Formats: sequence, structure tokens, C-alpha cells
Amino acid sequence: MTRLTKSIAFSKSPIDRIEGWILDIYPKNGNMVVWLKTREDQTLRLVDSWQQRLYVAGEYRDLVNLADEMRIEGMSLEERFVKSEDEEPSKVLKVPVQNSHEAESLAEKILVHGRYKRYELYNVDVKPSQLYMYEKGIYPFAYVKAVAKPNQVLWQIQDSLKSVDYKIPPLREITLSTNIRKKRRLPTKADPIEKITLTSQNEICSVNEGDENQNLLRLVETIEKFDPDVIYTSNGDDFLFPYLAHRAAVNGISDEFILGREQSPLQISHEKGQSYVSYGRVCYRPIPTRLLGRLHIDRENSILYRDCGLPGIIEVARLCRIPAQRASNTTIGTSMTSAQFYEASRQHILIPWQKADAEELKTASDLLVADRGGFYYEPIMGLHEGVGELDFTSLYPMIMLTKNLSGETVCCKCCPDSKNRVPELGYNICEKKMGIVPRSLKLLIEKRRRYKELKQITLDNHVRSIYEKRQIALKWILVTSFGYLGFKNARFGKIDAHIATCAFARQILKDTVHLAEARGFKLIHGIVDSLWLKKDSATEEDYLKLKADIEKMMQLPISFEGIYRWIVFLPSKTHRNVPVLSRYYGVFRNGKIKDRGIATRRDDTPPIVNKCIWKMLSLLAEAKDAEEFYTKLPSACKVVERCVDVLRSGDVSLEELVIRKRLSYNPNEYRNMVLHAVAANQLVKEGAPPNAGESVNYIITNSQSRFPSKRVLAYELCDDYTRYDAEAYVGLLTSAAETMFMCFENLSMQKKW
Repeated sequence: MTRLTKSIAFSKSPIDRIEGWILDIYPKNGNMVVWLKTREDQTLRLVDSWQQRLYVAGEYRDLVNLADEMRIEGMSLEERFVKSEDEEPSKVLKVPVQNSHEAESLAEKILVHGRYKRYELYNVDVKPSQLYMYEKGIYPFAYVKAVAKPNQVLWQIQDSLKSVDYKIPPLREITLSTNIRKKRRLPTKADPIEKITLTSQNEICSVNEGDENQNLLRLVETIEKFDPDVIYTSNGDDFLFPYLAHRAAVNGISDEFILGREQSPLQISHEKGQSYVSYGRVCYRPIPTRLLGRLHIDRENSILYRDCGLPGIIEVARLCRIPAQRASNTTIGTSMTSAQFYEASRQHILIPWQKADAEELKTASDLLVADRGGFYYEPIMGLHEGVGELDFTSLYPMIMLTKNLSGETVCCKCCPDSKNRVPELGYNICEKKMGIVPRSLKLLIEKRRRYKELKQITLDNHVRSIYEKRQIALKWILVTSFGYLGFKNARFGKIDAHIATCAFARQILKDTVHLAEARGFKLIHGIVDSLWLKKDSATEEDYLKLKADIEKMMQLPISFEGIYRWIVFLPSKTHRNVPVLSRYYGVFRNGKIKDRGIATRRDDTPPIVNKCIWKMLSLLAEAKDAEEFYTKLPSACKVVERCVDVLRSGDVSLEELVIRKRLSYNPNEYRNMVLHAVAANQLVKEGAPPNAGESVNYIITNSQSRFPSKRVLAYELCDDYTRYDAEAYVGLLTSAAETMFMCFENLSMQKKW
């Protein structure tokens, strides 16, 4: 039966016709619940009696015997493409399940029944909400017409994923925070609530009635009154919501503590969050808190929100067909993978539970040629004038799209004589069909291109900001798509496709350099997808003509970033004669500063050092050419001197001195007491242990102390009596400044600060 929120009267008609935006979607009691937001600012709850299914592949006789033994109602034999490279569908057994937990449990039993040989399992661990959207052709924040019959909803999309000007409903947003009556220096779940604050755009509501029980119930009432669509928190997943749920339990009101639109108490998982490695960095993701019917965004832990805001989350949720709540608190790779799953589902290709396609066998000499990664030309160190920068737009995703690179298309069995070959390696590429990976990238690439164009021409700052956030979100998806192509657990990736993409990229960069040199340009630096070129007296028109020639020859988009007034390519700190590929700074003719690999780009740079280096850069950016640059170097050094004096005065606020470091291990796993490990262990003693992948903030208090525990203090433990080690911060500042001046030592411009 169709259910609506209490603000909407139930229809007496057996059929309800409703229009609105899909706000939230999740499984409950064997059905799928979908919340709509109407143009009238009402929220409606629809229930569709949809059931999840897993699929079993194997010999026909084995499947029939399995069906006879299991006797699950609703089982049937259907035709599906078992492998993405299959040319003909196969008979598979469809098995209905009640939920995800039952799906994985049943799948394990089936594997055991077949002694891990007879059966292959599909569509087992894909989230039910995503499977439902794939099947129904809907997506989050789509505007739809819903024909709601008893126990069934029929969907009609009134929206287009291709649209760059799609509308979203007006969303009611609040921020939830608490003040805690701490018994120690850091709050714990055992500490009582002092005050709860709800902040909306128009008002601030404080819940502070003295009695904790009343405060919690008042919070429930206030949220019900505001009826927000989005609730923002800081560290809500890792602490705030588990803390509130614990306090509700202490006060015996867990059953009444309802913060979502679903009339069910707040559920908090007792599992620990997950530490994982991404691109060589250890990251941490806490167990997310779902507020059913609403969108919860943890500003502290949502990487996507920090970079792209709510517009970016909505864009990813729509294009990847993943609930907005999940898009906000999962990895970018998970969202990107959902887009691939949808493309597979569209073609009736099953989604494997466990990746089975291995890398093609290679000899040692094959590996020597194949496994080489990206290509680069070492930069010419020092200061350069009039250098132009050209960057290929989304080079690797564009190669994957235009060259049809996917796990099933590289070295395919159907086209051994294909004319499409991977350079250097000779791998054949499928000519008969477009792969799942390039299919999933096509719309992402096109929309990002459109957003970047619109951002340049729109006059409305608010709209421009939305376009920017959406294109940044899509950029992260596209960046991730290449890495996942070679990821060992990627369902539709394969290392051979990853290697093929790198081979094309190397060839493209080399051919582009040859073309530029043939046009009279000198190569200053080139790395993977970017080129820095120089030609005496070259104008923007000359670079734009070169850009057009490159695009014509390569059939790939390339952007002209501009001409630098000056740019400095820096050497290694330890080997002064060796350039560093991505360590440079410069200023374009339009005054825009670009910096890479210096202190301003490091996450662990204290704010005071960051500000000082930016002041130096801003001063140097006033130079119109190399001659003016050299004349401003002494003034830049003076900026550092003044900052050194301020540091030594002892008057710098602790907020300006915070160093933020990511933990590579859990605190007890460090063998050497590096500074961030010391700070992490201090938090452990206060009852707030950080996890591997989380960051700790600390102040250097006495870097020369014999006792490691005295060298730093976790920022959360600092008070008005905390004093910092001025010389330690002077060392950090001067090291950052000297890095920028290493090319100019012979000018005697540096001073020993």
C-alpha cells in the first residue's frame, strides 16, 4: 500500500499519481521505500514490493538439481550474459532473497554445495537500492511521475541525465551540534549533554532544558517540527550520532529517539570504521549513520562534500545511480563502480560476486615493455619566461573511451585480427562492441566538458559555483576510473586494459612533443598529460593554433592553460642537480598563481607557514618578467624574516601553528615515536583513540626534549598555558622558503634566518 507522511492525507483512490524528486531510497521489510519531494514542498513515502535476486551460473543439469534442493519460491531459469565478453546469453538460476545479508549467506551455502567448483554467483553484494534503480531506470534527485498502486509503484522519468541545468527541489537544511559536559579534556560517551544546537539558515534553536532526558526528547520534537531534508554534522558518523544514541540508551528512551523520517529509532552500528589504502595513502572511513528519509552529511568525514559541496554529491548520485547518502560517505571508486554496474545491467550482463578474470600471462620481457606507467620529460630547472602550458583534458578517461579500453575488450577472443592495436604491446582491441567501462565514461566526460564551458560564460556567481562543484565531482570520478581499471577487485577492470591505457598515453605525449617541436616550440617540461612549451615571441594565437593542430592529429581535447609571465622548476632537496617532476610555481599573464609540490600544497603545513609562503608568492607574482622577479627576491626574503620575528615573539595563536598529519598505522603500531604518533598516543590516554587513516592535530611544544611525550601536544588537549617551540616552527618556515629559492643560491639572496 502507498504510504505518505503524516502531513499528507492518504488517498482513498486505489491508485495515486504523484510527481516529485527522488530524495531517498532504501530497502525495508522486503520492500523498497522511496521518499519523494514535491513541488509543494511536501515529502511522500512510497513503498514498492520489490525483491532482490541473486543469480547462479553453471551447468544446466546442476542448476536444475540446485533449484529442486533449495525449493525457494519465485526461483526461475532465465537467460543472461554471464560474462561481459559473452556473445550469447546463458541459462542461469534466478533466486529471490529478502535482503543483502540473506543474499551473501545463501551465496556462501551455494558455493559450499557446489564444492566451490560447480557454481558462479552474480548480483550478490550489490546494494539493493542500486539494483532497484538499475532495474527501474530511476536515479536520486530525478524528477518523476509515480503511479502508486497497492504494493506497486510504476515510474515515469520526467528528467534527463544529459541535462546540465536540471532542477532540484528547495531543500530544508540544518546543522546539528552539541555541547558536552566533559569530565576529562576530551568528550566521551559517558559524559552528559550540556546543550544541543540546531542551526538553519534563518534561526538558531538551542535545546537546553537542564534534564538530559528532556533535551533528547526535545531534539526529536524540534527535528520533527523543522522536518529538514539535509542534516549537517561535524564528525557525526564517528562520534556525534553514536554519542546521542548512547545517551538515549542511558536515559531509557532509545525507542523514542527518532531523527529520520522513518518511524524507527536511530540505529548505530557497533562495528569499527574501516581503514583502507587508496593510491598509497591510508584512509579511514567511519561507519555511516543513516537518517532514513533524510540526507545526513558529515562535513568532517565526507571527502566529496569537502571538495564539491551538496551540488557535487547530487551530481554523483544522479549519474552513478547511487543514493545521495551513500555517495556522500563512501569512496569515489564505489560511486564510479555503480555507474559501471548500471551499464552492465542495461545490457543484461550479470555482476560477478568475485572477480575471476586474471591478467593475461606475460613473459619477463613482455612485462618490461608493458608495465611502465606514464611518460615524462624532465623539466629544465630554474626560472623561465613566456612558457605556455597545454593540458590534455581527462586524458586517461578519454583514451579509455575513444580507444574502447575495458576489461572485456582488450585482448578479446572475438577479434584476434582487429586493426585496433595497443602501441608497443600489440594487444588487440574489440571491434564488435563497446566495453562497459567506456560506456560508463561517455556521459561523465561530456557533462564535465559542458560544465567547464558554462562556468566560463555564465554571469551568475551562484550558478557558476554550482557548475564548478559539479565538474570537480566528475573530475574525481574520472580520475578514479583509470585506477580502478587495474584494481584487483574491479569487476569489469583488467590489468591489461590499465597497461594499454598507459601505452596509448605514452605514445600520445611523445607524438604531441614531436608536433610541437616541428612547429618551432621548445619543450621545457612534460609529464603524462601536461606540456610546458616555449617559443620566442609566441602569442596566445600561436599556442591556440598549436592546440588546434594537436586536437586534429590526436583526436583528443587539449586545453591551453595560458602563458606564464615566469615559472620556476625546482630541484630535489637532497640532489640539487636532479629536477623534481611536480615541484614548481609560477604566475600566468592574467595574474593567476599556480603552485605544485611546495609547502602551500601540503596538508601538514601549519597555517602560519602557509600564509607566509603565500605572501611571498603574491609579492613575486607582481613581477612582470624575470628581471622584475630577481629584483623582488630580497623583498620576498624580508617577508620570511618578519614572520620569523613574529614566531620568536611567542605571540602566535595556537590555531596558526596546528600541524595536521594522517596516521599510517594505529597508534600502538608505531615503532618509532614520530611526532604525530606521540600526539595520537596522547589521545589514546584521554579515551579518544584515533584510527589508522585518520588525521591528528598537534602543536610542537619542545622538539628537543629527551622525552618524546613532551615534544608535542595534541591540539585538542591544549589550553591557555600551552607554549610552542618557536625555533621548531622557524625551522619549518625557513625550510619551506629555502625550497622555493634553491635555484637562486648563486645570487646570494638567501639569508640564514
